Amino acid sequence: MEAIQPDPRIEKAVRLLNEDSSRTLADLASDCFLSISRLSHLFKARTGHTLGNFRRNCRFQAATKMLATTDMSIKQIAYALGYHHTSSFVRAFEIHVGVSPCGYRDYGIRGHSTAVAADKDQATLSTTKAGFARTPA
Repeated sequence: MEAIQPDPRIEKAVRLLNEDSSRTLADLASDCFLSISRLSHLFKARTGHTLGNFRRNCRFQAATKMLATTDMSIKQIAYALGYHHTSSFVRAFEIHVGVSPCGYRDYGIRGHSTAVAADKDQATLSTTKAGFARTPA
């Protein structure tokens, strides 16, 4: 069996999304000197995960952290993560996390920090095929 060599372009994409999950796929592909479709194909082949899902997980991990640790408004968090409409962020958050951003914040304020840990575990991407891992921020 042939070992899969790490691809520096994919490692760069993971690093860039870990640093700024609001980055668009077009910007990410450009920074990796690839087209969006080629980056998406290579990412899936190397990690077994889609680029869009990885980006989404990065965004919601950042959102749960901001909700638990800052006093930023939901609108500010949505914009910081690259959403142009708060309603789109709220809808996507509810689907991904299973509770509204306000509900998540209320849950965290009551001292249930395990919710943040659970979301970090959910958002963790182990990409052993490529030899790197998504680590919590």
